[in-house]
Amino acid sequence: MQKKVAQEALELTRECLMQYWQLNPELVLSYCDEDVLWTGTLQKQFIVGREATAEDLRGTMRDLKPCHLMEQDFFVVQNSGNVCTVAGRYLVTTDERVEFFLQVQQRCTFVWEQRDGKLKICHMHISNPLGELKTVGDEMFPSTMGRMAHKYLMRRFSTLTDKTKLMAADLEDREHIFLLSEILYVEAGGRISIIAFLSGAKIPVRMTLTEFQEKADERFAAVHRSYIINAECISQIQKYEVVLIDGTRIPIPVKKYRETREMLLERLQEENFKNKFSMSIFMPFMQKALNEEVYFCIIKVENCIFLKNDKKVRKHKNYGYI
Repeated sequence: MQKKVAQEALELTRECLMQYWQLNPELVLSYCDEDVLWTGTLQKQFIVGREATAEDLRGTMRDLKPCHLMEQDFFVVQNSGNVCTVAGRYLVTTDERVEFFLQVQQRCTFVWEQRDGKLKICHMHISNPLGELKTVGDEMFPSTMGRMAHKYLMRRFSTLTDKTKLMAADLEDREHIFLLSEILYVEAGGRISIIAFLSGAKIPVRMTLTEFQEKADERFAAVHRSYIINAECISQIQKYEVVLIDGTRIPIPVKKYRETREMLLERLQEENFKNKFSMSIFMPFMQKALNEEVYFCIIKVENCIFLKNDKKVRKHKNYGYI
């Protein structure tokens, strides 16, 4: 099929999955062929036919929680005749309004066929990496914290405790001290740079991108001659651009797309030293709780981590509430 149509199939794959995890299976079902083969993550999910697939997907809505997709990476792996195959990987992450946190990596394959000018799904397959998510029987949405959730928790704890700073002067020569963990991206503006923050603020400073790169750490990556991004703030990587968690789209040069994409994916998958450092701080509190046989749960709230038992919550002067 034409490249334009194959790209449409890729975007539809992304949108179908996003809608599904927002508890709306109807979009993906509207594109399913009558003889579609659906292979899911559960033992029972090897299903042939649109009607049976619809029954299964609608049935799973009872057990799912609203989620969004992070670190998305979709691409067309095959395109010949009137058939193309779209593959992808992403992190399924519970929405902020959900009462607990869960994050798991998934991979997908969608086979699309063009018939009479319309795209239809002939086959769709979703899987989790082996050992990534602990399930019990056919439990669709376990509350057990898996490895990816642990990684996320350590990343968030690292953000809370990371006090790495950057000093820069604004255009009126006033000195500012910034936390690197609060920087979303940096944009070039000649001999100055514009620093964009997670809060939404933007501050122009007397510093070139090269000077910023020399002062920053390995979490910051140059994806364009005019942009350096915080790799920990990536939401999606798609053709010729990266999307950050606030929706900002940063361009990637066409000729350097493959190289940049691989570099970013490698960084996203690394267990960096800060997570290990955060764990060394966090573990004494966890060990103390275990030694005292305190049963606790981890509750995610805006910019804080709580450890809560059934008796009391006490505040730690540096790290929130323990």
